Amino acid sequence: MEPHFEKVAAHFAANSEILFFALDCDDDESLVAPYLLEEKPKTTVLFADELDRLLQVDSFPTTVILDHAGKIAFRTDGFDPDTVERTLIDAIDRILKPQAAGFSSPH
Repeated sequence: MEPHFEKVAAHFAANSEILFFALDCDDDESLVAPYLLEEKPKTTVLFADELDRLLQVDSFPTTVILDHAGKIAFRTDGFDPDTVERTLIDAIDRILKPQAAGFSSPH
């Protein structure tokens, strides 16, 4: 999943409104640093530290896209390597579209 995720992140690199984070859900936090040294991911990796439970992550990979309000706007468990990039780009574009059109949520 990582190469696909990095390609989607690169697609949106010019948009400072979008942040990409990968969560490491290992039970042992000491495993994170060696993984980062070996894999050298291009996106920011955070240690989940219970975030996986909060987001109810039961399978890997799970992709969650939060909107500006911090609400889950898109979620997928697992992925299809043939369609994952287009699926994520389309989901992000749909989430951004109301903001780009000048719509705002009621107060």
